[in-house]
Amino acid sequence: MIIIKNQSEIKKYFNNENDRYEFSGDVKFECLIVVGESLWTDGSIEADGSIKAGWYIIAGGSIKAGGSIKAGRSIEAGRSIKAGWYIIAGGSIKAGRSIKAGGSIKAGGSIKAGRSIEAGGSIKADGSIEADGSIEADEYIKTGEYIFSFNFDISCKLMITKSLPFWRSFWAEQLPLKKWKNEILNKNKCWNDYKKILTKLEAQKVCSWNGWHWILKAQLEMFFGLKEKHEID
Repeated sequence: MIIIKNQSEIKKYFNNENDRYEFSGDVKFECLIVVGESLWTDGSIEADGSIKAGWYIIAGGSIKAGGSIKAGRSIEAGRSIKAGWYIIAGGSIKAGRSIKAGGSIKAGGSIKAGRSIEAGGSIKADGSIEADGSIEADEYIKTGEYIFSFNFDISCKLMITKSLPFWRSFWAEQLPLKKWKNEILNKNKCWNDYKKILTKLEAQKVCSWNGWHWILKAQLEMFFGLKEKHEID
């Protein structure tokens, strides 16, 4: 393992060709790390304090910080991402396993985990939020696109979305929407066009079907503009 005791020690790891700090194997920062470029390693990154990079933070293994993890663009780990405080990226946040923060998780793009996503504060993404496992926030979950957990385990006080998960063929085959199957499968139409196909009364009838899982029903209601947000009991 490479141990960095102060920020000046990382200078020798800068790769001018790739314009980033490169490490081979695991690296541990025993100090606050702030760089204007990117951090990259094929191993794991561990920090006693916070890690801040102007561009990317990428690890083939895990990324773990006692403080916060922040990147101007993306944060990506082959395994897990964990921060004692918040995790923020101007672009996407992606982990092969879990993403966990003591505070909030925020991304300008999407947030995706092979397993779970968990935040002590809120979870917010301008893109989608997706996990093969659970998604849990002590506060709210907000996305510019969709929220989806493959085991249908989403826990928060408030959920706000603008788009739907899954693909066109999935929604076209759902019993309450089969009447509009041809319109839904028409690739010349975009998702926002579907909001105009149904009247408000028709949308209410579709959403009232008792066959929906509550997560899908909640997102449909917000998609059709019947609700601005979904409060979870």
